[in-house]
Amino acid sequence: MRTYHHSIRGYSLLELVLALAIISVLVGLLLPKGFDALRNARIQQVAKTVDTLKTALTDYISMPGGNGSLPRTEGTGVPCSGAALSGATDIAKGNGARLDAVLLAVGKLERPLSLRMGTQVFASTGTGNEMTWSQAQQAFIMTPDAAPLRNWSAITRVEARTANPALLPSVAQGANFRLDGTTTGINANYVVAYLTIPACPAKDAYELALAMNGAQLAPVEGAASDTGVVAYAAPVNGVTDVFIYITSL
Repeated sequence: MRTYHHSIRGYSLLELVLALAIISVLVGLLLPKGFDALRNARIQQVAKTVDTLKTALTDYISMPGGNGSLPRTEGTGVPCSGAALSGATDIAKGNGARLDAVLLAVGKLERPLSLRMGTQVFASTGTGNEMTWSQAQQAFIMTPDAAPLRNWSAITRVEARTANPALLPSVAQGANFRLDGTTTGINANYVVAYLTIPACPAKDAYELALAMNGAQLAPVEGAASDTGVVAYAAPVNGVTDVFIYITSL
Protein backbone atom coordinates (compact mmCIF):
# COMPACT_ATOMS: atom_id res chain seq x y z
CA MET A 1 0.00 0.00 0.00
CA ARG A 2 1.41 3.28 -1.10
CA THR A 3 1.24 6.33 1.04
CA TYR A 4 0.87 9.68 -0.70
CA HIS A 5 2.13 12.78 0.97
CA HIS A 6 0.55 16.05 -0.14
CA SER A 7 2.54 19.10 0.71
CA ILE A 8 0.58 22.28 1.44
CA ARG A 9 2.47 25.35 0.35
CA GLY A 10 1.46 28.74 1.78
CA TYR A 11 2.03 32.17 0.32
CA SER A 12 5.32 33.79 0.95
CA LEU A 13 5.56 37.27 2.42
CA LEU A 14 6.83 38.56 -0.92
CA GLU A 15 3.80 37.17 -2.76
CA LEU A 16 1.43 38.76 -0.26
CA VAL A 17 3.19 42.10 -0.59
CA LEU A 18 2.99 41.92 -4.39
CA ALA A 19 -0.72 41.01 -4.28
CA LEU A 20 -1.48 43.90 -1.95
CA ALA A 21 0.50 46.26 -4.14
CA ILE A 22 -1.48 45.22 -7.23
CA ILE A 23 -4.77 45.62 -5.37
CA SER A 24 -3.81 49.08 -4.11
CA VAL A 25 -2.85 50.17 -7.64
CA LEU A 26 -6.17 48.95 -9.01
CA VAL A 27 -8.08 50.71 -6.24
CA GLY A 28 -6.12 53.90 -6.89
CA LEU A 29 -7.02 53.73 -10.58
CA LEU A 30 -10.67 52.71 -10.30
CA LEU A 31 -11.86 54.57 -7.20
CA PRO A 32 -11.53 58.10 -8.64
CA LYS A 33 -13.37 56.96 -11.79
CA GLY A 34 -16.14 55.62 -9.58
CA PHE A 35 -16.43 58.95 -7.75
CA ASP A 36 -16.45 60.79 -11.10
CA ALA A 37 -19.24 58.54 -12.38
CA LEU A 38 -21.34 59.22 -9.27
CA ARG A 39 -20.73 62.98 -9.59
CA ASN A 40 -21.71 62.92 -13.27
CA ALA A 41 -24.92 61.10 -12.34
CA ARG A 42 -25.71 63.80 -9.78
CA ILE A 43 -25.05 66.55 -12.33
CA GLN A 44 -27.30 64.88 -14.91
CA GLN A 45 -30.04 64.55 -12.30
CA VAL A 46 -29.84 68.28 -11.48
CA ALA A 47 -29.90 69.25 -15.18
CA LYS A 48 -32.92 67.02 -15.80
CA THR A 49 -34.69 68.48 -12.76
CA VAL A 50 -34.11 72.03 -14.05
CA ASP A 51 -35.65 71.06 -17.40
CA THR A 52 -38.65 69.56 -15.58
CA LEU A 53 -39.05 72.74 -13.53
CA LYS A 54 -38.95 74.92 -16.65
CA THR A 55 -41.80 72.92 -18.14
CA ALA A 56 -43.75 72.98 -14.87
CA LEU A 57 -43.40 76.77 -14.55
CA THR A 58 -44.44 77.32 -18.18
CA ASP A 59 -47.55 75.21 -17.58
CA TYR A 60 -48.27 77.04 -14.33
CA ILE A 61 -48.03 80.51 -15.87
CA SER A 62 -50.54 79.56 -18.58
CA MET A 63 -53.09 78.04 -16.15
CA PRO A 64 -56.67 79.31 -16.50
CA GLY A 65 -57.60 81.53 -13.57
CA GLY A 66 -54.01 82.54 -12.91
CA ASN A 67 -52.50 85.96 -13.43
CA GLY A 68 -49.69 84.88 -15.74
CA SER A 69 -46.95 85.68 -13.23
CA LEU A 70 -44.70 83.97 -10.71
CA PRO A 71 -45.58 84.38 -7.02
CA ARG A 72 -42.62 85.65 -5.01
CA THR A 73 -41.50 83.29 -2.27
CA GLU A 74 -38.47 85.24 -1.00
CA GLY A 75 -37.79 88.86 -0.08
CA THR A 76 -40.51 91.47 -0.32
CA GLY A 77 -43.89 90.94 -1.96
CA VAL A 78 -44.65 87.34 -0.93
CA PRO A 79 -48.43 87.12 -1.60
CA CYS A 80 -50.27 86.13 1.59
CA SER A 81 -53.86 86.02 2.83
CA GLY A 82 -54.83 86.47 6.47
CA ALA A 83 -54.00 89.26 8.89
CA ALA A 84 -51.43 87.33 10.96
CA LEU A 85 -49.67 85.77 7.99
CA SER A 86 -49.68 88.98 5.95
CA GLY A 87 -48.30 90.90 8.92
CA ALA A 88 -45.38 88.54 9.49
CA THR A 89 -41.84 89.61 8.60
CA ASP A 90 -40.50 89.12 5.09
CA ILE A 91 -37.88 86.73 6.47
CA ALA A 92 -40.48 84.55 8.20
CA LYS A 93 -42.67 84.44 5.09
CA GLY A 94 -39.65 83.71 2.90
CA ASN A 95 -38.54 80.86 5.16
CA GLY A 96 -41.99 79.27 5.00
CA ALA A 97 -42.87 79.74 1.31
CA ARG A 98 -41.48 77.72 -1.62
CA LEU A 99 -42.25 77.87 -5.33
CA ASP A 100 -42.05 74.08 -5.65
CA ALA A 101 -44.84 73.88 -3.04
CA VAL A 102 -46.97 76.01 -5.38
CA LEU A 103 -46.24 73.69 -8.32
CA LEU A 104 -47.09 70.65 -6.21
CA ALA A 105 -50.34 72.24 -5.00
CA VAL A 106 -51.60 72.87 -8.55
CA GLY A 107 -50.41 69.51 -9.91
CA LYS A 108 -47.56 70.77 -12.09
CA LEU A 109 -45.00 68.70 -10.18
CA GLU A 110 -45.64 65.02 -9.54
CA ARG A 111 -43.46 64.64 -6.46
CA PRO A 112 -41.35 66.74 -4.05
CA LEU A 113 -37.79 67.57 -5.06
CA SER A 114 -35.21 64.95 -4.14
CA LEU A 115 -31.65 65.52 -5.38
CA ARG A 116 -28.54 63.56 -4.45
CA MET A 117 -26.44 66.73 -4.52
CA GLY A 118 -26.03 69.03 -1.52
CA THR A 119 -27.93 68.71 1.72
CA GLN A 120 -29.89 65.50 2.20
CA VAL A 121 -32.37 67.07 4.62
CA PHE A 122 -35.91 67.06 3.23
CA ALA A 123 -38.08 68.39 6.08
CA SER A 124 -38.58 71.89 7.42
CA THR A 125 -37.53 72.95 10.90
CA GLY A 126 -39.67 74.82 13.40
CA THR A 127 -43.16 74.23 14.76
CA GLY A 128 -46.73 74.97 13.77
CA ASN A 129 -48.56 74.54 10.47
CA GLU A 130 -47.02 74.95 7.05
CA MET A 131 -47.86 77.75 4.64
CA THR A 132 -49.93 76.36 1.76
CA TRP A 133 -50.78 77.82 -1.63
CA SER A 134 -54.32 78.83 -2.59
CA GLN A 135 -54.61 79.08 -6.36
CA ALA A 136 -58.07 80.62 -6.00
CA GLN A 137 -56.71 83.45 -3.83
CA GLN A 138 -53.35 83.59 -5.61
CA ALA A 139 -51.76 83.70 -2.17
CA PHE A 140 -50.19 81.65 0.60
CA ILE A 141 -52.46 80.86 3.53
CA MET A 142 -52.20 79.38 7.02
CA THR A 143 -55.03 77.39 8.59
CA PRO A 144 -55.70 78.73 11.16
CA ASP A 145 -54.26 82.13 10.31
CA ALA A 146 -50.94 82.66 12.12
CA ALA A 147 -47.41 83.91 11.66
CA PRO A 148 -45.24 81.23 9.98
CA LEU A 149 -42.79 79.35 12.18
CA ARG A 150 -41.64 76.70 9.69
CA ASN A 151 -38.28 77.14 7.96
CA TRP A 152 -37.30 75.57 4.62
CA SER A 153 -34.07 77.54 4.16
CA ALA A 154 -31.78 74.51 4.59
CA ILE A 155 -33.69 72.38 2.06
CA THR A 156 -33.17 71.94 -1.68
CA ARG A 157 -36.07 73.91 -3.14
CA VAL A 158 -37.37 76.30 -5.83
CA GLU A 159 -37.78 79.99 -4.99
CA ALA A 160 -38.76 83.23 -6.73
CA ARG A 161 -37.77 86.78 -5.86
CA THR A 162 -37.54 90.26 -7.38
CA ALA A 163 -34.44 90.68 -9.51
CA ASN A 164 -31.60 92.87 -8.25
CA PRO A 165 -29.09 93.46 -11.08
CA ALA A 166 -26.88 95.57 -8.79
CA LEU A 167 -25.75 92.46 -6.90
CA LEU A 168 -23.08 90.02 -8.00
CA PRO A 169 -24.73 86.66 -8.77
CA SER A 170 -22.44 84.98 -6.23
CA VAL A 171 -24.00 87.01 -3.39
CA ALA A 172 -27.48 87.70 -4.86
CA GLN A 173 -28.96 84.41 -3.55
CA GLY A 174 -30.91 83.94 -6.75
CA ALA A 175 -31.82 87.60 -7.32
CA ASN A 176 -29.38 88.03 -10.21
CA PHE A 177 -27.63 85.99 -12.90
CA ARG A 178 -25.26 87.18 -15.61
CA LEU A 179 -26.47 84.72 -18.19
CA ASP A 180 -24.36 86.02 -21.08
CA GLY A 181 -21.18 86.35 -19.03
CA THR A 182 -21.16 90.17 -19.13
CA THR A 183 -21.95 92.65 -16.38
CA THR A 184 -25.56 92.77 -17.57
CA GLY A 185 -27.86 91.06 -15.08
CA ILE A 186 -31.58 90.32 -14.86
CA ASN A 187 -33.89 93.27 -15.47
CA ALA A 188 -34.94 94.88 -12.17
CA ASN A 189 -38.63 94.67 -13.15
CA TYR A 190 -38.51 90.87 -13.39
CA VAL A 191 -39.19 88.10 -10.91
CA VAL A 192 -36.53 85.37 -11.03
CA ALA A 193 -37.26 81.69 -10.42
CA TYR A 194 -34.31 79.55 -9.38
CA LEU A 195 -33.35 76.22 -7.85
CA THR A 196 -31.40 76.37 -4.58
CA ILE A 197 -29.08 73.54 -3.49
CA PRO A 198 -27.75 74.29 0.02
CA ALA A 199 -24.45 72.93 1.35
CA CYS A 200 -23.26 71.64 -2.02
CA PRO A 201 -19.73 70.13 -2.01
CA ALA A 202 -17.27 72.47 -3.73
CA LYS A 203 -16.25 69.91 -6.37
CA ASP A 204 -19.88 69.19 -7.24
CA ALA A 205 -20.63 72.91 -7.51
CA TYR A 206 -17.67 73.48 -9.83
CA GLU A 207 -18.43 70.50 -12.08
CA LEU A 208 -22.10 71.51 -12.21
CA ALA A 209 -21.13 75.03 -13.30
CA LEU A 210 -18.73 73.60 -15.88
CA ALA A 211 -21.47 71.35 -17.29
CA MET A 212 -24.37 73.84 -17.26
CA ASN A 213 -22.53 77.13 -17.92
CA GLY A 214 -20.22 75.75 -20.58
CA ALA A 215 -16.46 76.07 -20.77
CA GLN A 216 -16.55 79.76 -21.76
CA LEU A 217 -18.47 80.78 -18.63
CA ALA A 218 -16.96 78.23 -16.24
CA PRO A 219 -15.65 79.63 -12.96
CA VAL A 220 -12.19 79.05 -11.52
CA GLU A 221 -12.29 75.98 -9.33
CA GLY A 222 -12.46 77.00 -5.65
CA ALA A 223 -13.63 80.55 -6.48
CA ALA A 224 -17.08 82.12 -6.80
CA SER A 225 -19.26 81.59 -9.88
CA ASP A 226 -20.65 84.88 -11.22
CA THR A 227 -21.52 84.03 -14.83
CA GLY A 228 -23.96 81.65 -16.49
CA VAL A 229 -26.98 79.85 -15.08
CA VAL A 230 -25.11 78.44 -12.05
CA ALA A 231 -24.09 80.94 -9.37
CA TYR A 232 -22.48 80.44 -5.97
CA ALA A 233 -20.11 82.10 -3.50
CA ALA A 234 -16.56 80.86 -2.96
CA PRO A 235 -16.78 77.60 -0.97
CA VAL A 236 -16.21 77.74 2.79
CA ASN A 237 -15.19 74.56 4.61
CA GLY A 238 -15.63 72.66 1.36
CA VAL A 239 -19.28 73.59 0.67
CA THR A 240 -21.32 76.40 -0.87
CA ASP A 241 -24.99 77.18 -1.58
CA VAL A 242 -25.73 76.83 -5.30
CA PHE A 243 -28.36 78.87 -7.18
CA ILE A 244 -29.48 77.71 -10.63
CA TYR A 245 -31.46 79.99 -12.96
CA ILE A 246 -34.76 78.58 -14.24
CA THR A 247 -36.66 81.53 -15.73
CA SER A 248 -37.59 85.18 -15.19
CA LEU A 249 -40.75 87.15 -15.96
